[in-house]
Amino acid sequence: MARNPNSGTGTPAGWKSAADYGKAYAAQRRAGGYRSLDAPVYPKKKTGMMQIPLGGGRRGGDNVGFAWDDYNRQMALMDKIGEMSAGYSTYGTLGDTVVDYEGKKVTQTLSPELQAQYDALLGRSALSQSKVSDLDPIALQQYIYDQNLALKQPAQEDLRTQTMESLAAKGMLGSTGGAGLYGQVEESIQRSNAQDFADAMMQGQSLVDMERARGQQDLSTAMAMGGAQVPFMESGRLYGQGTHTKNVEGVSAASRNIFGQQAAQSMGRAKQKQGIWDMLLGGGGGGGGFLGGLFG
Repeated sequence: MARNPNSGTGTPAGWKSAADYGKAYAAQRRAGGYRSLDAPVYPKKKTGMMQIPLGGGRRGGDNVGFAWDDYNRQMALMDKIGEMSAGYSTYGTLGDTVVDYEGKKVTQTLSPELQAQYDALLGRSALSQSKVSDLDPIALQQYIYDQNLALKQPAQEDLRTQTMESLAAKGMLGSTGGAGLYGQVEESIQRSNAQDFADAMMQGQSLVDMERARGQQDLSTAMAMGGAQVPFMESGRLYGQGTHTKNVEGVSAASRNIFGQQAAQSMGRAKQKQGIWDMLLGGGGGGGGFLGGLFG
């Protein structure tokens, strides 16, 4: 065991002073061991391989990230083109055409005055169609015939009376000749009535067709009025398509150039780091390099 410098007096051999010896003694005690006062041995430091960060971090993932960035820029560019070239909304005295780009729809509305007329036309068209559905052509024919016959019957009765009076005045009433003349008058009346019945069928069909045409005309007018905004919608669409997007290819190429520059810079940094470690570790040549010689 070494002597405690505080246990005796005087300066130990080989030391300038007891104070120097004491400091060395204290340092050796803190270090954890010694062999003798004259030949102190400090504990060895731990040794091992140096931890060298190889691999270059995110080198492999950087280019993938740059590619995704370029893809996102290209998609955003396409969305911007679609938005810029979409149809424009139009507003006028006839009505409005509103383009909803996000909702992908176009809404057309008429002015309040035209909307009221549009609703009236549709209402009349529906009424005409209802009347046509309710009409029975056979019943309508009979109705028209009865109305015409009621108007003609007084004249027909007057004709019969006058014929009989004439025959009586001539002494022919009840005779064969008088019966023949009266029969001709009655035949003409029946022939006229038959013609009226045939005409009633044509008149009835004409009324049905007229009512149907009226309803169709009201509907056509309403449809034309509803399409009054179509030309304005078309002008808004053409105005949107006329938006200048001629530099689309230039913007797209610029995005690809950004990707190329980023990828090249990332690859350059990776090669630079790899070159440093190759120099320190000896690369692939087997010469040992700086660190190889240091630890070899």
